Amino acid sequence: MRAGVSAMPSPRAVRRGHILIISRHDYRTARRASVHFLAQKMAEQGHRISFLSIGYSWLSRLRGDSRAHLFHRANRWEEIDGVRSFLWRSAWHPVKLPIPEAVTGWMYNLWANAPFPELDEVAGEADAIIVESGIAPALLPRLRTAAPGARILYRATDLLSTAGVPSCIEDMLQDNEHHVDRLVVVARAMLPHFDSFQCAKLFIPHGVDTDGLMRRTDNPYAGPNNAVSVGSMLFDAGAVQALAQAMPNFSFHLIGTPKGSFPPNVRQYGEMSFDRTLPYIQHADVGVAAYLPAEGCGYLADSSLKLRQYAAIGLPAVCPSFAVGDHALRFGYDPMQLADTGRAFTQAVGARRAPVMMKDWNAIAEELAEAALG
Repeated sequence: MRAGVSAMPSPRAVRRGHILIISRHDYRTARRASVHFLAQKMAEQGHRISFLSIGYSWLSRLRGDSRAHLFHRANRWEEIDGVRSFLWRSAWHPVKLPIPEAVTGWMYNLWANAPFPELDEVAGEADAIIVESGIAPALLPRLRTAAPGARILYRATDLLSTAGVPSCIEDMLQDNEHHVDRLVVVARAMLPHFDSFQCAKLFIPHGVDTDGLMRRTDNPYAGPNNAVSVGSMLFDAGAVQALAQAMPNFSFHLIGTPKGSFPPNVRQYGEMSFDRTLPYIQHADVGVAAYLPAEGCGYLADSSLKLRQYAAIGLPAVCPSFAVGDHALRFGYDPMQLADTGRAFTQAVGARRAPVMMKDWNAIAEELAEAALG
């Protein structure tokens, strides 16, 4: 049934089924995005989960892709934590180049229709297919052909324009919206962007790893006064530089952010697993979410996973004003006036920690499975 409704599915017993997830992420990487938690929890709930990672080729090894260590494990299924995982290593895949948009679109069409029998086979076996935001919408016509009876759900974790995805993918998504049976957004502010979609629209926010976040860990910091930032999306190196200069008595710890040149009180780490990252978040004095301003980025106030994790443990956070929303313990600065970062940081340092209750990933996974299979 297709209807323009923006509401959560009502909780009830969900039939078990085979759910195919298509994402740029790979389930086996150290980096944990929301889709990793959801896949794991849905598998634990008894669903058969196939997790297929796309947008990878020999070009990826030259571009520092976080999946590089999986190069020789690509193009075959592996089961990890009850989740069947597959990395499609194609002969080539489109990458960002200074070429006309029409050529970029042609390349994505060519890639989306490249020989890949494993995709067609697993899609044909699936009861539901979750297409994650990113380049996966290019595969919508192929998925519908391979799986005419499956429910296709598009999960918008980001607006494509905000995340810097080529505009041809947005065009493909809009042109093929009739193949989408349900749309899920992680922030209500995203819904107007999809007004043209005729399918049912659902708001299912990110969850948090409640048990994990509250687990006791050892303090990884050598001294007092520590701030932490996690993740790479829209990372504003200039804001971190300004913060570090304004607060020389603080150490800033950047986990999984792009490499850059920073003041001496900034320490850079590579990508870490959630378990390794957790102590840095728990024992920090301030959390940082330094987002660059981008088109339509206001939805980050509700969708930012790191800000939600900070809130769940009561960690005061510094972020650009567009990501503050109505959330307590967030202190905003004007991203166009980086001298303002010191004021926001000082407010965060003086705030009292107060954990915010949030749904955990198990509950959110139940809601997503209901949307996909119910």
